[in-house]
Amino acid sequence: MKGIIFDLGWTLMWYDGDWKEVNPRAAGAMAAFLNAHGVALGDDFPAAFQAAREARWKRADETGVEQTTEDALRDALAQCGCAASPDGLLPRAVRVFFEEHERRWRAYPDALATLQELTRRGLRVGLFSNSDDDGLVQNCVAQLGFAPYLDPLLSSAMPHRLRKPDPRAFHLISDAWQIAPSEIVMVGDAPQYDVLGAHRAGMRAILTERGDNFWWQKIPDDRANDPALCADATVKTLAEVPSVIEKM
Repeated sequence: MKGIIFDLGWTLMWYDGDWKEVNPRAAGAMAAFLNAHGVALGDDFPAAFQAAREARWKRADETGVEQTTEDALRDALAQCGCAASPDGLLPRAVRVFFEEHERRWRAYPDALATLQELTRRGLRVGLFSNSDDDGLVQNCVAQLGFAPYLDPLLSSAMPHRLRKPDPRAFHLISDAWQIAPSEIVMVGDAPQYDVLGAHRAGMRAILTERGDNFWWQKIPDDRANDPALCADATVKTLAEVPSVIEKM
């Protein structure tokens, strides 16, 4: 193996908070920002924005094309009767929203040491995250100290809009490295995105299983025996990854 691609959320970092509590507060802060810049919004805006995000998430899964938070914000503003806003305001509003979330992401205790060890061994290390906001990905990676060890550092919210498990998302990295897909391993927590996508791209896959039991970490019952969703190896901690890769 010559290269390793990591997922980000629930692979290298975890969320120390309650989304149901943080999301309304974050949307309220964004509404206050927009109101202060001349976009009049009512008390129903946070709920409209959350509904717009959920609709965009559903579309992203159905189409394989990422739908960004800024897309959802435009939808919510239109629903609230604010079809237009000053140039450059929406990206700033999105940053206000994610400030509430970025401070709650934490690095797993062995994440940084694992990235350092893989780099020390001369392996290429990159990242691809399915996310509806690239700024969230870039900021978290920088704040948690991962950035020096990840190149390239990609998300589905970049202009290409490719999402895992689309093999083209993985090939963005193998092409950049000029390394054959068969010599690359994907490390992630989601069988339907990380494992399936890696196998479709001709790569191997290591699944992280920490017992979180989120919906995206489960294999659907009707695909329980699908080898494409079965990881080549499973780990409970990131510290196990270097030795597993060495055996590959």
